[in-house]
Amino acid sequence: MSVFQSIKDEFRIPGAFENWSFYRKSLTDIVLCVEKNPEEGYPKGNDPDNKRSGSIAILGAGPCNDIDLGRISQRFKSIDLFDVDEDGLGVAVRRYGLERTSGVGAINVSLTGITEAATESFFNRLYMYLVENGRTVTEEDFINRSISELRLLEEKLYKSVKDFSEILPKGKYDLIVAAGLHSQLWSILSYSWHVLAGNVSEQILGGRPIDPEPFHDHIKELDDAFVPVLNEAILESAKQRVVLASEYDPQNPVEGAWQCIKDVRERYTSETIELRETTLRWPFFPEQKKEYTMLVQDIAKLSSYT
Repeated sequence: MSVFQSIKDEFRIPGAFENWSFYRKSLTDIVLCVEKNPEEGYPKGNDPDNKRSGSIAILGAGPCNDIDLGRISQRFKSIDLFDVDEDGLGVAVRRYGLERTSGVGAINVSLTGITEAATESFFNRLYMYLVENGRTVTEEDFINRSISELRLLEEKLYKSVKDFSEILPKGKYDLIVAAGLHSQLWSILSYSWHVLAGNVSEQILGGRPIDPEPFHDHIKELDDAFVPVLNEAILESAKQRVVLASEYDPQNPVEGAWQCIKDVRERYTSETIELRETTLRWPFFPEQKKEYTMLVQDIAKLSSYT
């Protein structure tokens, strides 16, 4: 197993499906408008009593620990699951017994334009730089090389709504859901960098930690520019509704999630959408006492929005 593969495996949270049961039910209730009057700001096409009609896309679906795909499949005729994690998508389809259900698609794709292979290449190039230069590497050298490699990776990044045209065609889906997606856009990239930074600290700098701020600042710049473009592509591809769920902590903003929340609220104040916000508790990793307050932004598109 490669070092990068072992890093990927660390993102699989044991017991997530069981631990997230109440969160999964609550989030799925919102998606299906349970106990909501569909005439009050929600398109009638999302009425849960209208069985097996309409289309839905779930972005960053993974193994669907946070969305009840069984309930979703009873309501929607067409379901597309998107994720860079092909194995996770396979788990989702098998877990909910949808292997032979018509209209269910598992789409292994990057929603940023930066593939998993490109991220692994970033890690490997930075790793080989350390191998080749060894103890001559200074903290400044490592940070500068990291930013340089990151800029090379950025060349593959989607930069306009047009770049999403094949993945998220305009007006293709009745409903699009993205839960916990925006905070995970660069998670493996960032984590792999921290692994290497830790090695530099321990093996070259005598235990003195690498300052992560320059790298983090660059990731923030990426999110500031990319998240509004992603959200615009999502809104253009959705005909009726979008449901976004993001980690909500105004005192300690979660990178990516905070940009999403702010972008949606700015769109709401410009009167292009109708917005309802709900908070849910997400017991992310109980064994490590990690949990989040998730802000669910339920967006109904106005007919004038284009």
